[in-house]
Amino acid sequence: MRMTVPTAYRGLLITLVLAFLLASLLIELLVRESARLEHERSEHALLSRAADVRSSLETRLHDGIYLSRGLVSYLQSQEGMNDPQRIRQWMGSMLADTDYVRNIGVAPDNRIELIYPLAGNEAALGFDYARSPEQWGDVLRMMERREAVLAGPLQLVQGGTGLIYRAPVYMEGSYWGLVSTVMDADVLLGVMQEEPRWRDLRLQLQTRQADGQIRVIWGPALREGQPSARLDIELPGVVWQLVVQNQTLAAGAGGSRWLLYGALIVVLALLGYTRGNTIRQQREREAARRENERIKNEFVSTVSHELRTPLTSILGTLGLLDGGALGTLPASGQQLVAVARRNGEHLLRLINDLLDIDKIAAGQLRLTMQTELLENLLQAALHEHQGYAAQRQVHYRYHNPYPQAQIVADATRFKQVMDNLLSNAVKFSPQGSEVSVSVTLDERANCWCISVVDQGEGIPAAFQSRVFDRFTQADSSSQRRSGGTGLGLAISRGLVEQMGGQIGFVSSAAGTRFYLLMPRG
Repeated sequence: MRMTVPTAYRGLLITLVLAFLLASLLIELLVRESARLEHERSEHALLSRAADVRSSLETRLHDGIYLSRGLVSYLQSQEGMNDPQRIRQWMGSMLADTDYVRNIGVAPDNRIELIYPLAGNEAALGFDYARSPEQWGDVLRMMERREAVLAGPLQLVQGGTGLIYRAPVYMEGSYWGLVSTVMDADVLLGVMQEEPRWRDLRLQLQTRQADGQIRVIWGPALREGQPSARLDIELPGVVWQLVVQNQTLAAGAGGSRWLLYGALIVVLALLGYTRGNTIRQQREREAARRENERIKNEFVSTVSHELRTPLTSILGTLGLLDGGALGTLPASGQQLVAVARRNGEHLLRLINDLLDIDKIAAGQLRLTMQTELLENLLQAALHEHQGYAAQRQVHYRYHNPYPQAQIVADATRFKQVMDNLLSNAVKFSPQGSEVSVSVTLDERANCWCISVVDQGEGIPAAFQSRVFDRFTQADSSSQRRSGGTGLGLAISRGLVEQMGGQIGFVSSAAGTRFYLLMPRG
């Protein structure tokens, strides 16, 4: 006997074979992915260490910056350089604990007239910023923004390289001059190389120029392709970027090829098993779906032929009787025939609704929503069920204190819901009892509440969770006292919810109350 492989499994086998033939390519991809992950891990570790470097560097920079801010406040309080000697003493006390501040200068009208310490900085005394093309642009930027600016590193007139923090001084709202703090760039930034815990790192400081070009302001060249971390350092008037790499080259992400081949085979085996199991489950679900579809179609066919056909014949016979085909009927007979015909037509509509139950569940049933007078709808429903109630020796008690109440609903579908609730209430009520129908206003929900209460035995607790399910009844045995398909409440819930309302119930041994919450018109 020749074995035929299903198409779905054949495709799986072809896929696995191709995957195995491409094993070498997959191994290279895995190696590359491993390298990428290692690269990301290294960058994450570097980012944490870069934050430590940035924190230390920011602390040293801000210590020098605070010196200028303090001197600005002092000059403003003294209204200028009225006492140069006291200013020098103040400068000396502030610089006593720093090793990287080269000097502090005071420049009224942008010309340095006071500098401390003077020793080693004599060439800067009398320096006029307006005559220095290299520095005048930063001074103008400071004056335009009316805020401090950090510049550098740049060559100093007294020799060496420095970072210059310039803070504007205003007297009574007018620009007076500036205070500059010159920090030795080699000492301040060199600590990043000298710190023992950072010696395994390659550190570089960059800044972006006005033309968009990146300029390296300190540090060795970076290694191309190596993991790195970048952090911005926001300083007055400028943003630096700290770049951190490891001094040692990162190891490759290679590995034993045979391990990768073995892993690949295991992965393919697992994928084959998982996919095969998924295909099997899909085939089983598809078979179950087709079986359910067949059962549903058979049911629909049964309803269409076994119920609709004889009902149509009955309605035709009633129509002949009502039209006098067998002679004139007495008044009472005509009334009975009319009621029977009317109820038969209504039953036919219910059968059609049963055939549309799938549309209800899918929300595709077309409704004609209009503002309707609730009193008229309820009275019509009660009137049509008077005969059934009398037959069961049950009487209705109706209470509606809101005769002008209006709801937004499809009148036909609302009547269908009420028919289900009323017939169920009468069906499960003992002889001599009453079924009450009442209307109340739920102001919080802005809707009308229609209640149908019977005096039956109540719904068993074990069945209450399935009351609105299809084809379910509390008493589903062949000996049950009341007939029905078990679809009425399922259809009612679908109709009420599509009309924008809610349906629910409360049940006890003293009876059951079904209620509808319908939007106000």
